Amino acid sequence: MAIADREPGMKVHGTTADPSGRDRRRAFVGASIGNGIEWYDFAVYGSVAVYIGASFFPSGDPVAELMKSFAVFGLSFLLRPLGGLFFGPLADRIGRKKVMVTVLVMMSASTALIGVLPTHANIGAWSAVLLVSMRCIQGFSAGGEFGSVSSFLTEYAGPGRRGFSTSWMMFSTVVGFMVGSAVSASLLFGIGESAMASWGWRVPFLLAAPLGLISVYIRLKLEDTPAFVRMAESGDVSRAPLREVVATCRRSLFVAAGIATLHATAFYVVFTFMVGYLGSTLGHGGSISLGSTLAAGAVALLLLPLCGRLSDRVGRRPVLLAGSVGFLVLAIPMFALASSGSVIGAVIAQMVLAALLAIFISTSVVTMAELFPARVRSAGVSVGYNLPAAVFGGMAPFVATWLISQSGDTRAPSLYLVAAAIVAIVAVAAFLGSTLRGVAMTEGSSDA
Repeated sequence: MAIADREPGMKVHGTTADPSGRDRRRAFVGASIGNGIEWYDFAVYGSVAVYIGASFFPSGDPVAELMKSFAVFGLSFLLRPLGGLFFGPLADRIGRKKVMVTVLVMMSASTALIGVLPTHANIGAWSAVLLVSMRCIQGFSAGGEFGSVSSFLTEYAGPGRRGFSTSWMMFSTVVGFMVGSAVSASLLFGIGESAMASWGWRVPFLLAAPLGLISVYIRLKLEDTPAFVRMAESGDVSRAPLREVVATCRRSLFVAAGIATLHATAFYVVFTFMVGYLGSTLGHGGSISLGSTLAAGAVALLLLPLCGRLSDRVGRRPVLLAGSVGFLVLAIPMFALASSGSVIGAVIAQMVLAALLAIFISTSVVTMAELFPARVRSAGVSVGYNLPAAVFGGMAPFVATWLISQSGDTRAPSLYLVAAAIVAIVAVAAFLGSTLRGVAMTEGSSDA
């Protein structure tokens, strides 16, 4: 049995690494709050993308402005693989906690700075350069968040509760997105469309500063995971996690990439693209689109812990297949319903897509973490997740908008979801079971 993933409570060098229930709760709350704030920062951009497009890329064409705004959103994702390549192996060498604190500081600072950037009316094209720079810092830091937090929560989870425990990572992510949407919606209702376009869009970004400070303080109080502490004490920390994971975990990287393709694509379609889609493309207005996004988020929050717990009982594969097959079958009908002209139909469509998303991502995080042994877990998750997230997830709002502009069909974005679902189904159905069994045999962990 590898030292890195021994069951909690087993003694190493005469000491116990078993965290108490209170320690686990502190770890889950601390990591999740920080993750929620990090993704609030990242999500605010999507919530006010329409106003950013008009402020930094004015052209008189709302669709063109929105596409440019989403292109910047996607551009920042190109830095995510680099962030994952840098921070993932670093978390395996120096610990999950230190990396979690570092990336949170970077994300909060860059987000707050977007709130004070001069616009195109002030400094011309240089405003876009500054915006892109801040988004790149956000993308680089986000690349380190996913691998470090998913490893942290997986390694703190009690036996037989990894699915439930790690589902709170995505729960806090959705909360972060919802808070960002709620802040934007409240501002829109309170100050109106004109003021929102003029200066109100800055407020959600500026809030990142105090929220970030609170979250950094919370994360600084956490202890690193028992698995990493045991590895450090025994000298079992990998000296070259990136090289090791590529050399020994290629099959796991393939499966993680397939899962991440749907995870990232569906997430950013449902919670980023749909805001502008319902508001601008379908013409329902900002208040309806933000309200619909909040309703979709509530559905996801209800299902996430339930489906995470279900995966602990029935296994990862059935839950993942339920979510991915659901997208395959229902994505086209739901976009047809959203495009029907009915406000109620559009809201229901987004809520159904959010339910399918929750089923899938409730289990995708723990599955990707379990695909890799503890000594290279953060590196493996970071590499396996961030490249597909950059290529498919980050560009999802832009590609979805482009598909509509080229086809003239508001149902066209559903094809992107269908393609991502097929990739996930192949990875999960063909390779997941044998890969997880191989890791479990290597690590001797009943939870793997």
